Amino acid sequence: MRVPWLTITPTSLTAGTLQAIRERVGKRGTSAYPEKAARRQIERDNLDELIADFDEKHGPPDPEAVAAKRAKRAKRAKLTGGTSSGAGAAA
Repeated sequence: MRVPWLTITPTSLTAGTLQAIRERVGKRGTSAYPEKAARRQIERDNLDELIADFDEKHGPPDPEAVAAKRAKRAKRAKLTGGTSSGAGAAA
C-alpha cells in the first residue's frame, strides 16, 4: 500500500549506531528513531539560524546578563526540585 506522504529512502548507519538504536527502542522502532532524530536536528538548525539572524541585527548577548539568567534559572530549579540544563538561558 502506497502512502502519499511517506517516501522510503535508504539510509546508512554504522553498525554501532544501529545497535545503540535497537538497544533503546527495539527492532520495531528503528525506523521511527532516525526520523525523530532528523526532525529534532532540523528544529535545532532552524533555531541556530534564528539566533544568528538576531545576533546579526542586535549583536551578541551580554555575557554578564546570560550568566545572571543562568544563575536565576539554577536557583529556581533548586527551589522547585527541577533540573536546569541551561537551555534557553539567554531567553
